[in-house]
Amino acid sequence: MQSKVLIIQNALTQLEGQIHTSSLSTDVKSSTLTSVRGVDVELILNLCERASTPLTKANLLYIVCFLASIDTQVIASIFHVEPATVYTVRYRLRARFNAIGVSPF
Repeated sequence: MQSKVLIIQNALTQLEGQIHTSSLSTDVKSSTLTSVRGVDVELILNLCERASTPLTKANLLYIVCFLASIDTQVIASIFHVEPATVYTVRYRLRARFNAIGVSPF
């Protein structure tokens, strides 16, 4: 359990770094960082434990963004992907969690 919390905290730190180095405006970076820091680590841990299959680190980063209600365009800028990729990841994660009766985002 302690190692999972450490993995989540490392992922949050990595995500904050990606936000800082992204091409977003200063205001958007600031509000995005505030949103990410407001996500409950216990909720993320609970979701990781209840997932039907193990989550990758990339999945974990996207889940944090989805739980923080970050806009799809902003998420795409953070991860340097197309918005369609973000929609696909969200769809696949929803399908994974709906399979076990959980719909977190």
